Amino acid sequence: MKIILLLVSALALSLGACRKEYVCVCTEKSTGDKNYGDRMKSGPVAKKAFQESCEANDDVFGSDLEDCHLE
Repeated sequence: MKIILLLVSALALSLGACRKEYVCVCTEKSTGDKNYGDRMKSGPVAKKAFQESCEANDDVFGSDLEDCHLE
């Protein structure tokens, strides 16, 4: 039981250490200014879903935003 607990703890620490903060950044077409949107702290697994959500902002807000990406 102690070995399992130790392995789970080590895995949790290693996944937590890989977490990085990302911010969704889009460019406003009318002004060319950067628009900083949602922030998320995640590991590599959740990053892909957040990236897809960020890139979808191009379509959600119509023609107001372009080039949405993670930084």
